[in-house]
Amino acid sequence: MNTATVIGFLISLLIQVTFPLVVVLLYRRRTGAPWLVYGYGAAVFALFQLFTWLPLSAYLDYAVGDHLDSAFLSFMWLMTQALVASLIEESGRWLGFRMLFRRRGHRLDWENGVMYGLGHATIETVLLMAGLTFVNLITYVLLCRLDTAALSEVLGANAEAVQTSIQGIVDTRWNQPITVAIERIPALFHQISWSLLVMQSLVSKQKRWFGWAVLYHTSVAVLVPGLARLGGFILAEGVNLLLAGLSLWLILELRKVSDSTP
Repeated sequence: MNTATVIGFLISLLIQVTFPLVVVLLYRRRTGAPWLVYGYGAAVFALFQLFTWLPLSAYLDYAVGDHLDSAFLSFMWLMTQALVASLIEESGRWLGFRMLFRRRGHRLDWENGVMYGLGHATIETVLLMAGLTFVNLITYVLLCRLDTAALSEVLGANAEAVQTSIQGIVDTRWNQPITVAIERIPALFHQISWSLLVMQSLVSKQKRWFGWAVLYHTSVAVLVPGLARLGGFILAEGVNLLLAGLSLWLILELRKVSDSTP
């Protein structure tokens, strides 16, 4: 077991848990946005992603995606999943704005829209991504202690395939889990920008804003993993950083639109 890799996992967990929470606390102190709105964002993401689409997409990947035998079909499958995920998530945001905000009398303004998006981003990072990172850490530690020779005798004919999978986990480098944590920073800006776009569709009563949210969400979900497969991590995250800049620009521009709306 590589001590540096274990430390890398721990640093990754620390970043993933503390970064979104610190951002929320600082934003709350600055704006006074209500915690209930933050809870709405977390609950909506959990309902429409964690407990519905993510388990379903994992099953569909196993049943369909793993059996596609061409690069074109795999790309089309990635696009389809990205589009469906975006539609489900943005529809959930829309329903949250439409129903939960109205029930409690919360205003559809920029401050509440950002707080709502932070609820999405936090639950995605702290529960989903940090949770997976923790599971991977436990798996890494256990597999490093595994007696592979004894396992080979038990598995017999299937030993080679299983050992290859185990070796891939055991060979995890220290920077891989930290890379996962770094990827979550742009995701926070994306979540906020998508929330504000969906909110604007209700404020302006123009469906095009919702369409732009779905289109932008789908584009990010296709470009970043697609480029990671084709060109590697540096290219993918370079583009993701540019997209995070676009998300930040949208956040600031939508503040101007919100301030000018009665």
